[in-house]
Amino acid sequence: MIDFKLYVITNRHLCAPKPLLTVASEILDVGVRAIQMREKDLDDVDLYELAKPISELCKTNNAHLFINTNTKVAMDVGAAGIHLPDSGVSVDYVKAQSESNFLIGCSIHGIDAAKKRKTEGADFVTYSPIYPTESKPGYGPAVGVENLEKLAKQVNLPVFALGGITPARVGECLRAGASGIAVMSGIMSPIDAAQRAKEYLSALCDNPI
Repeated sequence: MIDFKLYVITNRHLCAPKPLLTVASEILDVGVRAIQMREKDLDDVDLYELAKPISELCKTNNAHLFINTNTKVAMDVGAAGIHLPDSGVSVDYVKAQSESNFLIGCSIHGIDAAKKRKTEGADFVTYSPIYPTESKPGYGPAVGVENLEKLAKQVNLPVFALGGITPARVGECLRAGASGIAVMSGIMSPIDAAQRAKEYLSALCDNPI
């Protein structure tokens, strides 16, 4: 069940020198209930060592931890789910491989990809980039809220708007049909991650769907 509206994507490099575990604890304390660990440069051992204590924190806070692409580590740390890239393996394959009741999110950049993931059995998608963003310059021009609205109307899945989302833009995304928002650089910070997360959560509360 997708019972969250803010989906925080990690980047430990943006948090440095503060440990990602500390930042995760801070944002969970203020009400974040879904975290995706997107630390693609780590091998299985290092990812496990980083993810395990964060997984325990998430369980303590009744929050969901998603591991990007790595089904084995997700199973080993007891994560709630997996997040797959746009061109990744099928949702069916991951569910069969995991033998676990994982929630599965998928990154998509267009309506056709969203429909495909829906057919495969995805639980939700992140659609990006909605606005211009420096953190993912390789994904081309921003798709805009107009395309977000089209996708949300055509695909019967929770859609999380991603890319350039600020607290001030939350309302616009929700009015376009997004079920929630996904954020990386807007929250990942060594200084004020908790305060930033609170601002997004407040914006979500102020703009009910």
